[in-house]
Amino acid sequence: MNERQNQDSAEAARRTELRSRIRPLGAETPDEAFLPFLDLCFNWSMDKPRIDVDELLERDDAAFYFKDWGREGDIAVAAYAKDPNGGDAADEQPSEDRPTEDQPADGQPPAADSEPEIIGLAWLRLAAFDAVIEKSTDTTAEADSRFTGYGWVAGDIPELSLAVLPDHQSQGIGGMLLDVVCTLAKMSGFPAVSLSVEDGNGAARLYHDRGFVTVGRNGDADILVRQLK
Repeated sequence: MNERQNQDSAEAARRTELRSRIRPLGAETPDEAFLPFLDLCFNWSMDKPRIDVDELLERDDAAFYFKDWGREGDIAVAAYAKDPNGGDAADEQPSEDRPTEDQPADGQPPAADSEPEIIGLAWLRLAAFDAVIEKSTDTTAEADSRFTGYGWVAGDIPELSLAVLPDHQSQGIGGMLLDVVCTLAKMSGFPAVSLSVEDGNGAARLYHDRGFVTVGRNGDADILVRQLK
């Protein structure tokens, strides 16, 4: 096997291992699980004033993306630091210097494994039906009082949010999360997925590479759509 084949084989193995760490999130997922990633979505630029999480919790535009998770149409997939169904390779090799389950360091019974850390998240949410009706039919100034998402295009098209923790970026996690969540959206019968990406956000390249096209503007951001049918 030559060097190129070795590289291809290693990359295939890496992607397989990464795929094993991506799982859907259920409707029972607490709102708090979204906060680190919502923080990254709103504070992606180092050149803009930071919005504290406490402030985001009070803002209607932020609450739209996570509050009361589990509504009809909500879809989320998470990338974990290790396989939720088992340990990573490092955990499988006992060390003379590291206690095993049979030999805890303090002589006490081993504690139950904690939930694996979520390092990346992609999620879809539809605007509430009543808000969509208000937005599409009301011609008064009140029509914009109900927030329907920065990337809203239609009542049957969910908006995508995606973020990966800084220490785990540039590893292909975002692209794989995007592929999985779009596949689930298609399986759920959605015709398309939309999103909003602000000017200067390098994530735009990822979206364009995976079939999103610009369909409009919202302030200083492009609205992108990827057709699923």
